[in-house]
Amino acid sequence: MAGYLLYSQTLTMRRIITCCTFVFLSMSQPVVAQIAAQKPMLEVLHWWTSAGEVDAAQVLRHGLAERGVNWEDYPVPGGGGDSAMAVLKARVIHGSPPGAAQIIGPNIQYWAGLGFLQPLSNPSLAADGLFYPVVDDLIRIDQEVVAVPLSIHRINWMWLNPAVFERLDLPLPTTWSQLLRAAPRLREAGIVPLAHGNQPWQNATLFEVLLLSEAGPEFYQRYFVEQDPAVLEDARVVATFERLRQLKSLMDPGMINRSWQDASRMVADGAAATQIMGDWVKGAFTAWGLQAGEDYLCLAVPGTNEQHLYSIDTFVQFRDNPNPISFQPFIETLLAPQVQREFSLAKGTIPVRRDLTMAGFDDCSRASHHVFSQAAAEHRLAPSMAHSMATSPETEDAVFEIVHRFFIDDSLSPEVATAQLAQSLRALK
Repeated sequence: MAGYLLYSQTLTMRRIITCCTFVFLSMSQPVVAQIAAQKPMLEVLHWWTSAGEVDAAQVLRHGLAERGVNWEDYPVPGGGGDSAMAVLKARVIHGSPPGAAQIIGPNIQYWAGLGFLQPLSNPSLAADGLFYPVVDDLIRIDQEVVAVPLSIHRINWMWLNPAVFERLDLPLPTTWSQLLRAAPRLREAGIVPLAHGNQPWQNATLFEVLLLSEAGPEFYQRYFVEQDPAVLEDARVVATFERLRQLKSLMDPGMINRSWQDASRMVADGAAATQIMGDWVKGAFTAWGLQAGEDYLCLAVPGTNEQHLYSIDTFVQFRDNPNPISFQPFIETLLAPQVQREFSLAKGTIPVRRDLTMAGFDDCSRASHHVFSQAAAEHRLAPSMAHSMATSPETEDAVFEIVHRFFIDDSLSPEVATAQLAQSLRALK
């Protein structure tokens, strides 16, 4: 019996070997050659997970494939990119950074200061005047380019469902008082006046937009970027917290931990009248088949018509990149004029290249482009604190914590919140 079992096992093994050998030898030579000549891969870490963001990433994926490199997707969910940065740090510490990583704002200087970023050389990156000065300053460290810019977001948008206002015969709210006066009528009709998600980064986004609205870009710069002690307890900061609490009264109880996409869907479906959020909302609307000017409207947040609260999409390469040759095609992809256009159309942004026209873009994008250009020329741009453009990660975390605590705790006064935030900003300067 033992001998039979041994013979049976041996026969089975021979059949497996013969089968596998036959399959391998029967493969056509072109298939084998194709496997051997497989395109190089570039692993790309980012936080684009909404419908519009996924469509925009597909534009980059296809553009990279046309240049002979396959895009290996590494998306990390989480608004604002905080989760992505945590994952990135863990991977770098482990010695396995991705081939390309989405890093924005002062985080670029942080990683460059640690010696992790690879200086980049490419004719387009060195082209004089291709980018706005604020973009050039962002991507350069000691005159070396260490990041590739892609597109520009505007944060201070209010998104509206025009059918709701038309049906209730309400004027479009261009001031806070108009929005507040419309709230009772909207509630009577079963419509949430202001869709929002009670998450720390969303609350911080609303706070920074309101600070810009209450105090303007110069004060915003002194407060968030310079952290000037002379303005940290200014009455305008107290007024910003007061406005935040006032707007909270326009929201619904279901906002706890609601994603920004779900809030945007409420506006799209007519369950809510407005949402205050960056132009990635427009990317989601586009992915859902909605048309600007018909299915939704965009208005600058009251008091910020001529202001541009911005965030800039950028990518970097690490020095110990396992496949550095793939990054040059990636640079060429990101900066290609057609890719820049198609990416921004899908994502809701405007191209970072100054030599591209806005032909074919909707009124929201054209308005964003016009205001950004004017504000850049007049030094009135405001870098987004909540989206990692204005300050250090430690300061950003402190603002998130205090603003979120104020938002969820109605017993905390605007004056106390202002003092607590001032204390943190002084300590972290």
